Amino acid sequence: MPNMRPFRSLVGLLLMLLSHTAFAQQTLWTIFNTSNSDIAGNNILALTTDAKGNKWVGTNLGLCRLTGRTWTDYTMFNKKLKDQFINCLTTDKEGNLWLGTDDYGVMKFDGVHWTEYTAETKRYGMKFIREITIDRQGTLWIGVTLGGLLSFDGTHWQKYTQQSSSLVSDFIHCVTIDKRGRKWIGTNEGISLLNGEQWSTFTTTNSSLPHNNVPSIVEAADGSFWMGTLGGLAHYDGSRWTTYTVDNSPLPSDQVNDLAIDEGGLLWIATAKGVASFDGHKHWQTFTPANSPIPQASVNCIAIDAQGSKWFGTDSRGLVRFSGQSIAGTVRDERGTPIEGITLSIGNATVTTDKEGRYTAHLPVGSTFVARPVSEGRSATPESRQYSSLSRSLLNEDYTLSSGMEAQGRSTEKITVNPFLSQGYITISMESEAAEVEFVGSDGRSVRTLPQYRNGQRITISKMPKDSYTLHIRTNKGEKTLRFNLK
Repeated sequence: MPNMRPFRSLVGLLLMLLSHTAFAQQTLWTIFNTSNSDIAGNNILALTTDAKGNKWVGTNLGLCRLTGRTWTDYTMFNKKLKDQFINCLTTDKEGNLWLGTDDYGVMKFDGVHWTEYTAETKRYGMKFIREITIDRQGTLWIGVTLGGLLSFDGTHWQKYTQQSSSLVSDFIHCVTIDKRGRKWIGTNEGISLLNGEQWSTFTTTNSSLPHNNVPSIVEAADGSFWMGTLGGLAHYDGSRWTTYTVDNSPLPSDQVNDLAIDEGGLLWIATAKGVASFDGHKHWQTFTPANSPIPQASVNCIAIDAQGSKWFGTDSRGLVRFSGQSIAGTVRDERGTPIEGITLSIGNATVTTDKEGRYTAHLPVGSTFVARPVSEGRSATPESRQYSSLSRSLLNEDYTLSSGMEAQGRSTEKITVNPFLSQGYITISMESEAAEVEFVGSDGRSVRTLPQYRNGQRITISKMPKDSYTLHIRTNKGEKTLRFNLK
């Protein structure tokens, strides 16, 4: 019988590595459902956080609050909350929680007392409320599924409908108030924009909006807007439109249910087939049951707390907390060509570059770690970088992994130059303890001289003009030169 011990040892090692990787990933994810917590229901309809860090969760079975690790179920303990469908949540400057319900309209909770607006609910037909947004003056703007748009300043109510205004539809999905105080209203027939008393309309007919059904709108830091529709994602900068669908991007589904932007400017997208993040340029990430612990592909809503954790409300599998931040970039050689198959050690995680030289890793919010590409079979020592208190995703952490460019000349000494141009420095490996290093530009003029360069030191080149350079390296054994571009 053959000796099986080496095989079993190998299997054991592989299982240990796999379990370590799974554990490292699992610690970034927490799932709350009715089986493992006191959450009110598994169908999450609304999420918000208050100034004290409490997480408020609206479900199909009522309202609950997560404080630290403690859940409070207001459906069970408070008879004032009559409606079990909590469709939207928001908090005001005074710390009051405002709720939008199916059958009982708008409700306010100050932590102790509940306020109902029963008469107004009947008078203005405020059933099936989908959105409550508060402007700088403290006025509530309320979107009703079949009742149009209402405003409430604490005293007076005003209602806008297709009949009484230029609102494109009375079926309201969302209301977003931008930095200028304008109201962006997403409906099932397009977008209405209310600027003071002036109305504008965006539909598939007069714009590049990919679909007229618009569940979510958010404003980016640069004043542009992202629109989530049932036909894809749209970006509008005030004049130009850009659309993203499953056909031209990694977007998991064209049905976009909710949008949120984190502190680092990263857009988070809840869809019918998973969650995606997008930096607005080229960096996408997707999270589905196939590649992450997220328990269900269909995600209704997103919230981001003050610590940077992302909260995803699923359609029937509970609430998900993702407490990770992403670090991503590209590894290239000294010529700028992406390198496939390079392993990077990033904290406790190990990742490998793809065909485009790209890598992505996820680490806990606030973590401090070292990132380092493993340079197997290469003469150059790779760069290690220290990161402290990771508070946002880092999506352009590029590395140059150089195997070295050999300088030429009469000297018998081997001199290797590693140009880490994407990081803004070069290193020189040589036998001599010291050398004179001179940068000469394309016009023949000396740009920079280091009279006592030490072996392996970094030479910062980030402030040098973009030009073609000849590098002169003079040691006690002679001189060698090397040409490179910094353009």
